[in-house]
Amino acid sequence: MLKTIILLTDTVQQQQPLANLLREHNRDLAFCSALRASDLGAIDPEVLSEARLVSFAADIAVSEKFLLQLGYGAYKFFAAPVQYPGLPPAPDDSDEDPRCYSVVAQSMTIWPDFKKVVGLETVTIPDGTVATERERLVFSRLAHLFWQMSGMIAGDATDLPGIIESSESQRPTFAMMN
Repeated sequence: MLKTIILLTDTVQQQQPLANLLREHNRDLAFCSALRASDLGAIDPEVLSEARLVSFAADIAVSEKFLLQLGYGAYKFFAAPVQYPGLPPAPDDSDEDPRCYSVVAQSMTIWPDFKKVVGLETVTIPDGTVATERERLVFSRLAHLFWQMSGMIAGDATDLPGIIESSESQRPTFAMMN
């Protein structure tokens, strides 16, 4: 049974609103907060078998060992320009700011072929939008995607259904590595 959500965020201010939203769907959830990889390492390993990691707008690497210990998987919510899916734009590619972004919810696994997209939206930025307004628009769509998926995130399913996934449907286990 899912007992704990580990929230990995970019800022401490994001923690409480995300936890409150998830708690609306599952009042029994406990929460662990993390802002850095060292915070993840400080979590009691006994908690992990009944936990799910949710990374929201955080660009922090999570160790393979940590991911393997999670009983309910790990998911990251991020935004990326459509012309550079999953990657930041190269500085010399264009002086223009991207007009189209994808906000993505994706599984986190140590096996790249088993990653799957569990949520996806596209944001088109109007011409003439200043950088701060563009960031606000993209972030608000990312928050909206999280809100839409909050019931599934707070639920007991060990693996969220993918909307885009590899041809393999079985989640790898530690035993498969041997």
